[in-house]
Amino acid sequence: MPELQQSWNPFFNLDVEHSRRSMKFANRAALLVLGGLMAGCISLPSSTDGLPDFNQQDIDSCKKLSLATVKPNIRVVVPAISLPDRLNCTSGSMPGSTSCSTIPGIKYPAIEEDLNSDARVKVLSECLLAKLQARAALAAAQRGGNRPSSAPALAAPPELSAQVEAKARQLLGAPASVAAQAADTVNGRHIQGRKDCAICPAMVLIPAGSFSMGSSSHLTEQPIHQVAISSFLLGKYEVTQGEWMAIMGSNPSANTACGERCPVERINWNEAQTFIHRLNQLTGLNYRLPSEAEWEYAARAGTTLSTDPEEEVEQLQQNAWYSKNSKGHVHPVGQKAPNRFGLHDMQGNVWEWVEDAFHENYLGAHTDGQARRSHSETTKRVLRGGSWFNEHKLLRPHHRNSDSPEARFVFFGLRLARDVTPTSARLKEAQADPATTSGKVNASGLTP
Repeated sequence: MPELQQSWNPFFNLDVEHSRRSMKFANRAALLVLGGLMAGCISLPSSTDGLPDFNQQDIDSCKKLSLATVKPNIRVVVPAISLPDRLNCTSGSMPGSTSCSTIPGIKYPAIEEDLNSDARVKVLSECLLAKLQARAALAAAQRGGNRPSSAPALAAPPELSAQVEAKARQLLGAPASVAAQAADTVNGRHIQGRKDCAICPAMVLIPAGSFSMGSSSHLTEQPIHQVAISSFLLGKYEVTQGEWMAIMGSNPSANTACGERCPVERINWNEAQTFIHRLNQLTGLNYRLPSEAEWEYAARAGTTLSTDPEEEVEQLQQNAWYSKNSKGHVHPVGQKAPNRFGLHDMQGNVWEWVEDAFHENYLGAHTDGQARRSHSETTKRVLRGGSWFNEHKLLRPHHRNSDSPEARFVFFGLRLARDVTPTSARLKEAQADPATTSGKVNASGLTP
């Protein structure tokens, strides 16, 4: 179907002339912001809207200072684990017959943490703020024909300090602050992600409910139909490169320089299933890809679809990395605001594989949110959410993309789901293991 092939191809939507005009406008806007910052007074802006991009010279000198001032202090969070192959046997259809298969063992490196990363971030943040203030003071003095003032620097507004700290963490590849990792405030509620083990992704409980799935925008999104969703767990973030490496032992991502907190990408549907299989073998839990219905329900998070293009784009600026704000690359997870369910990057950053086989429309779709796992006419699988490369129309919560299970692109990633109730006896055994004590990790990787 030609329209469908065009819909997922990022190059199909690339408008060169539009990009040039946008870049020209952005450059002018940046000059106006910088001019406003330096005009007449040396006080720093009271909101993050006034924060200009730091020049590379400032960044390089401040990074050098932070690395020289605060030395690494590495501790092992999870030791290297190597689990042997094991034999899994089941009874055959004939009496006395047995069928056996070998389940590959898991080997992954230790997960380490730098205890001094927060201190190094603080040094870098203070240095960047000082550079910003010095430039503002110099510009103000030049405009007034005076020498730069030797008066003590003014304290930066809290909003600006937080923005600069986030920038410093990104530059150093440091994890989010403890408070930011623990919870997000969404509509006045604290949404905390639960982790089943040290290397498991943080999961958010999605409440049960029903919604009208699909839209009248495209034939593949019809007919609009009512779907009832049972409560389930969904990844607070897209699976990161660090989480993938901990399970798989290697990193297939094209943009490894982005760091371990960036979503893993350049993976196909089959590799996603292998990752899930190994994680389930390790934890004894039942991780899986979400169904297409579960994904759309979680992405909408109880909201109705916007019919105002300007309102839609404004919301995306707050919640998503896409062609208009990504600067042409993927970004660490969790930097944009979460949706009402506390989920980050449900739109943009990377496309997310879901469980379903692709069907041309919703005729025959399940009304209970279950995935449609097979189709006699196609082997394609569904992707949702759009990526850092795509325009806003491909980030609609109801937009459907599809590709073969072997397809691998730099904007294909995944997010995990899990049933609320664990069904594996292995998990109960691991939790009952007396060797599992606070601060330690047993052979299954589970924490108390």
